Order: sequence, then structure tokens, then C-alpha cells
Amino acid sequence: MTRMRRGVLAAVVCLASASASREAAAAGFATQHFGGEQGTVLSTNPTALYYNPGAIGFSEGIHLYLDGDIALRHATWTHQAPPRGSQDQPDSQVGNSGTAHLFNVFAGPAMAATLRLGNFAFGAGLFVPFGGRVNWATTSGDPKYPFTVDGVQRWHQIDASLTFLQVSAGMAYRLGPLSIGATGSFINSQVNDDQAKSQSGYVDTTAEERANLNVAGNNGSYAVGAMLEAIPRRLWLGASYQAQPGLGEQVLKGSFTLSTGAAPAYVPSAPLVQRVDFHESLPDVIRAGIRLAVTPGFELRAYGDYTRWSKMTSQCINTQASNSCLVHADGSGVGGGVVANLVRNWKDTFSAHLGTSVFVSPDVEIFGGAGYETGAEPDATVEPGTMDGNNISASLGGRFNIANYFFLAASYTQLQFLDRTVTNSQLATLPNGNPVSQPTYQQDGNGQYTQWVGVFDINMEKQF
Repeated sequence: MTRMRRGVLAAVVCLASASASREAAAAGFATQHFGGEQGTVLSTNPTALYYNPGAIGFSEGIHLYLDGDIALRHATWTHQAPPRGSQDQPDSQVGNSGTAHLFNVFAGPAMAATLRLGNFAFGAGLFVPFGGRVNWATTSGDPKYPFTVDGVQRWHQIDASLTFLQVSAGMAYRLGPLSIGATGSFINSQVNDDQAKSQSGYVDTTAEERANLNVAGNNGSYAVGAMLEAIPRRLWLGASYQAQPGLGEQVLKGSFTLSTGAAPAYVPSAPLVQRVDFHESLPDVIRAGIRLAVTPGFELRAYGDYTRWSKMTSQCINTQASNSCLVHADGSGVGGGVVANLVRNWKDTFSAHLGTSVFVSPDVEIFGGAGYETGAEPDATVEPGTMDGNNISASLGGRFNIANYFFLAASYTQLQFLDRTVTNSQLATLPNGNPVSQPTYQQDGNGQYTQWVGVFDINMEKQF
């Protein structure tokens, strides 16, 4: 195995969080809370271009919309390093036991506009449904090995950034109580990830280096949706389908850089830069909901989604000189092109949400809601770079008509992930207990996981 290939082995990518549905999903990157409680499959404002394009058929006139999210994320991972092997260096597991911490703040904007002309409605918008920055806290480390200051989780992730820019345009047609619509989207994806590695590809503090993966790409997607006013001014039903980004496997292109530490702790050498491709398949999403006006001043909503995360079986890296990204059952590569294979084997997820609005006056709406969402990552493949799990959420906010149909809304949503303890990680060993072969081997993901995410949403809407 060449030095370059060994160097790429541990390049874990945080893109796992970037799907078409998650609210605060794996790695806490998703920022698609634009609209707060008023950004759902049942909403008729311009957020419908993302959540349900059929719903814009129930808008009136012109709507201009501007939104901003500020997300706070706290997470920990407590890990106990396995005993060193008989052939390992005495200090191979130094700095690999303890608790890793992070507290990060990031933001995501959205802007959109819709126009209703007769039975037709048109719209376009710019969204950042997934984005964020992850920076794990540094520690005191071990003076003998300076890289250990990057924390116990460093073999999975040190820091990372993810940005999905989505431009969507579409239209809806309303015929009586039914409106159907569709949008097409252009998606620009950018991922940058740093983590620890060793030349052998195994966890070895005495031979620790730094790997950076920087990839980007453009893809397309589409969404279709419908809304039915089942009982005039009382009951609405909404549903939508959002296709996979790239409509299947997507490939991001970029570079892998391997850098060594300084002497005497490490053996320095010139950085290695290699052009690579990154392969993955993100899920498609089905959304549905019901909205009931109980009285003129009181409304109830129930909605949810089903996300086919089972499409995420692995994230594979190969040299751009090779089109192959296949591996054997033991994790070894097929041919010479595979440089890393990050096993995921995620499972489909669902979410359910209940919401309500109280219209205190024609100019004041107070809203809130609560929800539950299942996690995608099984114990076998969960790790701190993409930690996920079942979570519950609660939100509260208000919308106010400031003047002349200029609306200002603000809300806060808290997502609390259930604490999770993993003891059967298979990132380093196969189900039969044998070691995973290169290029698939990773540090195990065993340990205790905690996480919460809070999202402040502020938006403005002008109606003409």
C-alpha cells in the first residue's frame, strides 16, 4: 500500500449530516429550521418552495421572505481506548481515552419570493438547508505528543465545515380546493474536514499525522407537492416528495492533504496532496401533514416525514484516476483506486410533530409545537463526527403584523438528543470479531454520547 493510500484511510467526512430532511441530524449540521413552526409541509408562505411546492398555490399576491437561523450545539463523547495489541508501540493509545467536548454556534440564511397570478403561482428562493462549522475543544494533551491536544475524538474529527447552497424555482397550479406544484433545484455542496491519522491507517499516537479532505460539487434535484382544502377555511391536507440530491449517487471532487508533525515527537516530511473523488448517496424524503382551524382564533397542525437514510450505506473516497469505489466484505479495496471506505449502513427514519397557533388578534399570532424524531445511525457505525440519535423537540414563538402587511416572526426550538451508550461498534472489527481490513478500518465508536441543539429563527415577510 502506498503512503498516499495509507494517508487517506482515516479521512472521515461530515457530509453524512447533509441529507434532504434532517432537522438537526447527524453531526448537528442541518440548519433547515427556516420558518420555525411556520416552515412546514403545511405552510403557504415562500418556505413552501422547499417544504411543499404545491402549497404556494394557496398564497395571494406577492410575498417577499427573508429568514435567518442561529444554531447552538453542545455535544460530548466519552471514550475508553482499547488495550494495545502485542505488536503495538507502548504509547500507541496515549491521549485516546477521556471525554471530548464541543459548543459551536453557526447560522444559515434563506430568502424567497412567490407570485400568484390567477390559478398559477410562481416562486424562487435561495436556501441553506444544511450547513455549519464543527470545532471540538482542545485539551491539555500529553506533552510528549503535541497532537493529543486535539482531543480523544481527533481520530474521527478535529474540525469540519459543511455548506449546502440550494437555489430552487418552481410553480403551482390551483384548481378549486386542490393545488399541485413542483420545483427544480441547483445544489452546490462544499465539505472540509480535518482529523488525525497514522501512516498505517490504524490508531497509533506515536505515528500520528493530520489529514484534510476538501471536496465540492454541483448537483440537481426536484420536489413535487400538493395541498387540498378538504373543508373550506377549516381543514387542509398537504404532502410532498423531495428527490435525492444528484438523483442517486453524487460525487464531490477535491483534494486530500496529509501533513506530519514536528520533530522530535513525530517524523516530519513534506505534505502530500492528492486529487480525490468522494462518493455517497443521500436520501429522498416524503412529508405529509394536516392543518385544522378549530376556531377562527385557534389552529392545530400535525405533520411528519419519512426519510430513506438506508440509501447511505457508505461514503467512499477514490483517486480521480480510478472510477472504482468498490470493497470486499472484509473492507479491503477492489483494485487500486479505493483509498477510503467509511461504512455507514444507516436506517430509515421518521419524525412526528404537533403544533398549534393562537391568534390573539388579527396582528398577533403565538405558536408552539413539540416533536419526536428517530436516529439514522446504528450502534455499529455511529461515531462522534456524525453522532445522531432519537430526539425530542419543543418550540415557541410569535408572528406580528408590524405595519401594512409587513410581518416579523421569531421563535426558538430546542432539540434534546437522548443520551446514548455504545458498546458494539464495528468500525474497527467485523461482526465476527475479526479486524476490518484497510482501507475501511477506523477508530471504534464505543462510548457515551450526549447532544443538544438550540435554534433561534427570525424572519420577515412582506405581502403585496
